[in-house]
Amino acid sequence: MDRLWPLFQPITIGGLEIRNRTVMAPMVTNYCGTDGAPTSRLMEYLGARARGGVGLVVVEASYVRPDGKGFRNELGIHNDDLIPALQELTRRVHEEGSKISVQLFHAGRQTSSAVTGEQPLAPSPLADPSSGEVPRELTTAEVTALEDAFAAAARRAQAAGFDAVEVHGAHGYLVNQFLSPFSNRRTDEYGGNTHNRVRFAANIVRKVRRAVGEGYPIFVRLSADEYVPGGITLSEARMIAAYLEEAGADALSVSAGNYASPGLIIIPTMDLDPGLFVPLAAGVKQAVSLPVIAVGRLHDPLLAAQVIAQGSADMVALGRALLTDPDWVRKAEQGDVDDIKPCISCNQACIANLLTGQAISCLLNPACGREQELAVRPAGERRRVVVVGGGPAGLEAARVAAERGHSVTLFEEHMRLGGEFAIAAFTPRKEELSDALRWMIRAVRSAGVDVRTGERATAERVLQERPDAVIVATGGRPKAADVAGLRAERTHLAREVLMGAVAPGRRVLVAGGGGVGLATAELLAQGDRQVTIVEQLEAVGADLSADRRYWLLADLVDHNVGILTRTSIRGASDGGVLVSHDGHEERLGPFDDVVVALGYDADTSLQRQLESRVAKVYAIGDAVEPRSAVEAIREGAEVALRI
Repeated sequence: MDRLWPLFQPITIGGLEIRNRTVMAPMVTNYCGTDGAPTSRLMEYLGARARGGVGLVVVEASYVRPDGKGFRNELGIHNDDLIPALQELTRRVHEEGSKISVQLFHAGRQTSSAVTGEQPLAPSPLADPSSGEVPRELTTAEVTALEDAFAAAARRAQAAGFDAVEVHGAHGYLVNQFLSPFSNRRTDEYGGNTHNRVRFAANIVRKVRRAVGEGYPIFVRLSADEYVPGGITLSEARMIAAYLEEAGADALSVSAGNYASPGLIIIPTMDLDPGLFVPLAAGVKQAVSLPVIAVGRLHDPLLAAQVIAQGSADMVALGRALLTDPDWVRKAEQGDVDDIKPCISCNQACIANLLTGQAISCLLNPACGREQELAVRPAGERRRVVVVGGGPAGLEAARVAAERGHSVTLFEEHMRLGGEFAIAAFTPRKEELSDALRWMIRAVRSAGVDVRTGERATAERVLQERPDAVIVATGGRPKAADVAGLRAERTHLAREVLMGAVAPGRRVLVAGGGGVGLATAELLAQGDRQVTIVEQLEAVGADLSADRRYWLLADLVDHNVGILTRTSIRGASDGGVLVSHDGHEERLGPFDDVVVALGYDADTSLQRQLESRVAKVYAIGDAVEPRSAVEAIREGAEVALRI
C-alpha cells in the first residue's frame, strides 16, 4: 500500500477538488438511444465505476451536433432536451462520491454518412482512413459555427451538473483534424503553420470559458504523437499544449494516434508495452504548468502509482481496466491488488464490439454494461452443481455458481486448469492471458469450488455426485488433417506444439491460417525455423480483430514466414506437400513436419449422455459451437445465474 500512496492523494484542478488521482477514461459504449439520450444502462455502468472509487469519471465522447455523431448509439449533448436525463446521470455518479466530466466531441471525417445521414465534415476533403469516405470541406463561417456548438454543449454540461468538460482533441476526430498537418491542408487562418492549425481548438477553449465562466474546469485531450507520416509528433504537441494553456485550458489529457495509426494504437493491445504513452505525457508536462493526465495500458496499480510518483503525470486515466474490474481503485486503495481482475488488453469485447456497432462489453467481465442483469445474487435454494471442463467457460460458471451459494464440483481431465487459455498463453505477446487465468483459478478456489484435476468426468462419474444440474464446458476437439500421404509421426496438432509436447524440425508447414495457426507459426519462427502457412480463405487471421492481426502479421513478416492464401492441401509425398493454389497444383517443401491448425469441432458427447439422466444439463462455450472466449465466459456466467 505504501508504494501506491501517490494514487490516492487528492488534487484540485481549476477549483475542482478530486478525491484521488484516478480518472475513468472516456470510452464510447453504444449504450445510449439513437437520439443520443443516456439510458439507465449507461447510468448503472458509470455508477458502478464511481462506486468503485475512481476520482473523476469522464463520460464518453458526446456529440455537440448531430453531424458530428461517430457511432449510432453514442451519447449526445447537442440539444437542451437532453439536460434532464443528463442531470440524472450526474446525480448517480455524485451519489457515489466521484466527480464527473463529459467529453465534448465532433467526429469530423471519422464517421460515415450511414451514421450521420449526411456527408461527413472536415477541415480538408481528405478521405477518412477507416471508411474511405471523402468529407466535405468546411467553410470558414462553418468553422466558427462549430466553435459555437462546442460552447453551447459546454453550457448544457454545466446545467446538467457536470463538474467539468473535456474537449476531445485527440484520435483523429474533428479538433485533432484541425491540429494535424496529416489531415489539415487548409490555406485560410485555420491551416498552415502550428499557430493557425491550433486556432480552432484554442477558440473552442476560449468560447467554452465564456459560456461556463471562471472557476469551471476545461480539460483538453490531445494525441501527442499520431504515429503517421506527416502527423503530429511530440515536439509539435508541446507547442500545441502551450497554446491551449494560453487559451485557458485547466488540464491536458495526453493520448496518441488516430484511425490511420498502425494497429489501432489509440487503444493499444497486449502486443504493446504497458505505459507506452507515458513518455508523451511527461514530454507535454515539461512544456506547460497545467496538470497532465497519462493514459495507455496503466492497468497495474504499481505502474500507475510510479507514473505519478516520478512526476511524469499528475493523474492516470483507466479505460479498459475499469471495464474489467469496476472496483480497481477501491481494491488498490485497500491493498487488495491480487484481487483486481486484470485487463489483458485483448480488445475482443470492448473495441471490437464498438467498431462493429455493438454495445461494448469485456472478455473477463460479461457484467460490464449489464451490472444489474448479471449481478451475482444468492440462490433461492442451494443446489449440487457439477461443472465439467476447467477452461475459461467452466471456471466462470463454477465461480458464479459457488458465489451464489451452490455446492460446486469442477472436473478437469488434465492436471492443469485453463483449457485453451492456458495453451494460448504460450504464444508470443499473449503471456498476459496467464494473469487472467491466475485470477480465475484463485477466484474459483476462494469461492469454495471442489476442484478435481486429472480426473476425467464420464457420465457415470458425474452421476455419482448426484447433481441437480450439470454444466458441460468440455470445449472442442481439434480437427485432424485428412490428407493422403501425410506421415502420422511428422504431423502434429497446433496445441501439441504450443504446449511443448512436440518439437518440430527446422522446416515446418502450418496448415490453417486462423489465429491459432498464425500464433503457432510465430512461435516456431521465433525459434529459428523456416515456416510456411497455407490457408484456404482469401486472407489469414480472419478470426482476429484488426489490431491484433496487424501486430501478429508484422512479426511474421519480420521472421520471413511464408503465407499462401486460397490454398488447400491435396496430398503429400517424399517430404513435400501437394497443394492447389488459385486452381493450380504445385508442390511445396520439403518439410520436416506439418502442424495442423484447422479449428475445432464441438464436443457434445457428454451432454447427450446426461440429458435424460439429470434434471438440468447446460452446454456452454465450445461444447456448443467453437467460438471465442468472449462467448464462452459470458455463457458461463449466464448459465450459473439461472440455476
